[in-house]
Amino acid sequence: MRRIVLAALVLLNCASFGTELFAQASQTVTPVPITPPTLNTTTTTCQTTCDTQAMLCLNTCVSTAAASTTTTLAAPSSAGACNLSCTTQQLVCKQRC
Repeated sequence: MRRIVLAALVLLNCASFGTELFAQASQTVTPVPITPPTLNTTTTTCQTTCDTQAMLCLNTCVSTAAASTTTTLAAPSSAGACNLSCTTQQLVCKQRC
């Protein structure tokens, strides 16, 4: 007798909760629209200009007569100072963007 009552309770629970589950199963969920990332072209152009100026500056730090065996390269300390100056100018320029 106890098993029959338990089985009836289980069936009643399944019947009551089953209708709620089936009702929810037929619902459609509208996805949240995804906004594409925006690209700030003004900032990108500014930063690219800073990078270009820095590369031109760094190119002046390299001795053009490096291929010649009779000439010597610039002293490492002056080349390092030149590189540091160009890099500093690049960072200052990018901070303005």
